[in-house]
Amino acid sequence: MENNLKSNLRKEMLDKRKIMKTQDVSSFSNKIISSIMELPEFISSKNIMLYLSFNKEVNTYPLARWCFDNGKNVIVPYCIQSKREIVPYKITNLIDDLSKSNFGVMEPKHDILERVNMEDIDLIIVPGVVFDENCNRIGFGAGYYDRFLPKRLKSTLAIGIAYDYQVIDKVPTGEYDVPLDFIITQERIIFPK
Repeated sequence: MENNLKSNLRKEMLDKRKIMKTQDVSSFSNKIISSIMELPEFISSKNIMLYLSFNKEVNTYPLARWCFDNGKNVIVPYCIQSKREIVPYKITNLIDDLSKSNFGVMEPKHDILERVNMEDIDLIIVPGVVFDENCNRIGFGAGYYDRFLPKRLKSTLAIGIAYDYQVIDKVPTGEYDVPLDFIITQERIIFPK
């Protein structure tokens, strides 16, 4: 029942995202990235882990470029599909350090890059398809982040970024779902109630 509901919510939200206008993706993403950059927690962080956006997700590429230009380390996830496991790698370039995965997502060239220890990550920017007012999330359904986030230090913030329409009152949660510290949309910052 719960999985059915999650699947339906996921499909509905992905359909909405698919029909977004390019200028809205750009405008909303810019507002969200600006909000992140104003956060004291972001300003004080040295090692920022972020996903590399695709298919009209909130665009994280400008944030990665800003981090490169301003002395912050950029860490991106490499996904081991057989284990459904995320391994963090440091990148220094958005072209030379990346290659396209089977899913069409850009990933770090893990065979040539430096793997990062969990305890060295200061802040994690987490993708998702559907979020709720209590900072729970539904991803693409493989559970990569639900396995990854519990391994972080308690001091390492996990921030979801989403378009405001992706936030609903409540998403179904299971025992392995990990709530985020907060969510940033183009309209607001949402803290767990």
